[in-house]
Amino acid sequence: MGIRRNKRITSTSAQIDNLGSFKYESDAGKKALAALRPELDAIGKNDVEVVRIDVTKAAYVALGVAKFVQSKEVRGRFAELPARAFDMNNADGLSAVALASLFASEQAQDAGSLDTVAKLPAPIAAEATELERRMQTVCEYNLLDDPEIAPLLEQLRPGTGYWDLLNDIKGYARIYERRADVVKLDAKNYRPGDLKRARELIAVIGEALFGAMSEQARDAYDTYARCWTMLGKRYEEVRLAGLWLFRDDPSRDERFPSLYSAARPNVGRPRKQATGEGAAALAPAAPAPDGQ
Repeated sequence: MGIRRNKRITSTSAQIDNLGSFKYESDAGKKALAALRPELDAIGKNDVEVVRIDVTKAAYVALGVAKFVQSKEVRGRFAELPARAFDMNNADGLSAVALASLFASEQAQDAGSLDTVAKLPAPIAAEATELERRMQTVCEYNLLDDPEIAPLLEQLRPGTGYWDLLNDIKGYARIYERRADVVKLDAKNYRPGDLKRARELIAVIGEALFGAMSEQARDAYDTYARCWTMLGKRYEEVRLAGLWLFRDDPSRDERFPSLYSAARPNVGRPRKQATGEGAAALAPAAPAPDGQ
């Protein structure tokens, strides 16, 4: 069937979904987040996904899909899938993580995590922009036909602000790590020192941008990013299974939309160039957790 399998999700989130809540209210989101906290905290720091999406919009889309999946007939179809191909906890736990993500988004906004104005020295911004573009060229030229990497490249679209620049560098660095044997064959644009420098710039930029946040804002953002990580992975499992189950349904793509397509911010907008000397300030587009 071509359906990927996750590491099995444990009980807490599925139990929350048994409450049958598909309407967001802060109390329901807070309760879902508390129940999911052990699973969220267990996500390794290096496994927390870069947030390149409108999480609130994505969570509402996921909540709608969860409601559809939990209808009696549809859930029955999912339940007939072999356990080795699909974990029903992904379907049964989807609304819980959507509710938790909505609450985490509220908390991050209230804490100022999503609208911190950050400053970055212009030379660092210029170097990082040039590095990001060079790595982008290498990846897109050599890996657009790679079925595992192409979806990642689709996510790494230019946006605005230094947060987006940081997220792009992180994304291309991960691709360089995963396809080191391919990117190094690009004689025109590949430079052996780029991955090392990318890691250094990630640390420098991350420290500068996160330094503009209060401790409360950093903690709120960490929860926000972890919720998105769980939501994105769980939803994708449900989406892939749903697309296969409804492969003969002309509306299958509407029933199970891509979250990246449905909730991507700033699609197609060019990145603003850093100007001025010393330091420049830009509002962040979508922060990423430190160390990612």
